[in-house]
Amino acid sequence: MAADLGPKTASPPARVFRTPRWLRWWLGIASVGTALGAAFAVRFEGVGWLAIGLAAFSGVSWVGMLDALLTRVELREDVLVVFRNFRRRIVPRGQIDRVTWAAGGPVSVRLQSGDWVHLPDVGNNQSRANSIRAWIRATRP
Repeated sequence: MAADLGPKTASPPARVFRTPRWLRWWLGIASVGTALGAAFAVRFEGVGWLAIGLAAFSGVSWVGMLDALLTRVELREDVLVVFRNFRRRIVPRGQIDRVTWAAGGPVSVRLQSGDWVHLPDVGNNQSRANSIRAWIRATRP
């Protein structure tokens, strides 16, 4: 007979802020377009400056597209997770002192240690700052 483990409570789903879909699509189109352009330049003109330039631009655009696909801010149950520039930073909600945002600037989180964490631009900054403030108020003990 199985032991009763009590009521199962699922943790709330994480709130995720990502790069806008239209920007991800345009980066994908640019990446594919430059790769095709480099391939056609090599095929019809041989390896020249045009082909080398398009291949270099293609490589940079693929890295940019990959970064845009991976960049996000997640509000999990008790941590703020920031994926940016192929790195991940985890900030426990207890370490967050306040959230600030000013027009033209990024959303920033001030930690209790006095350090600042600048969040990536993944959509509407004002709504993201307000969502993080509400998340902090809703989950504080």
